[in-house]
Amino acid sequence: MDEQRKRTRKTILTVLVALCILAVAIFLFAPAFTETILPGNFYAIEITDLPSPAANGTAVVMVPIPANAEGEPVIPEGVFSGNRVTGWQTAIRDTPYGKMLAFTTTGEYAPGISVSFEVLQAEDESRQLPLYLRPTNLTAWEMKREPRLLVPVLATPDDPGVAEFSLTSSGTYTTVVFLDGFVPSPEDAAAVTFSLEYRGVGGTKRLIRENTWMTTVSTAVMSTKSGFVPVPADYRVIAGGIDFS
Repeated sequence: MDEQRKRTRKTILTVLVALCILAVAIFLFAPAFTETILPGNFYAIEITDLPSPAANGTAVVMVPIPANAEGEPVIPEGVFSGNRVTGWQTAIRDTPYGKMLAFTTTGEYAPGISVSFEVLQAEDESRQLPLYLRPTNLTAWEMKREPRLLVPVLATPDDPGVAEFSLTSSGTYTTVVFLDGFVPSPEDAAAVTFSLEYRGVGGTKRLIRENTWMTTVSTAVMSTKSGFVPVPADYRVIAGGIDFS
């Protein structure tokens, strides 16, 4: 009888210890499973070695903007507008190639441009509705799975189309920048450096991380150029948002 009671007490003690361990695990890890990090868009722009604008003129520099494969901007236009950069006014402009971010100055001096934009996509309350009541348009959490890159896209390798190209893991495509209103003398002609980096982050929910879509432009354009200039853009998909490179 005593032996049976010992075994019973041992079993009860083992169960209690297991329950305690489970309770501690739930306490420690529950926040991680319920934590939500919203998908976001991060765009850093740096343009250096700009020459002085032409006398009594207006100088304009334009760069591509983040968008999905259909060309729809993923950062609201109002985020770009204003005078966030000393000496420049910023706004989205329509061009023959699509929308681009324009920097405009009317001063006698065109300082270098260095600015970044960070925007989180809002959580979509419609996800709390039953499926049959939800709108058919994409919710924020469905949008986080959308490939995103810098547009306009002038050409892709072997011309598969933007939508198909955006599904690849990496590649280099052709986008465009714009310069106007600069008239450097031949002896002062130099290269204008464009350094652009866009990250479309998919977000995290219940420890599941979505992809990160990354596009970078690192190129130099002669300051004597005027108008639209095709430039290379490197595109990469970071699976699960974890970059081991």
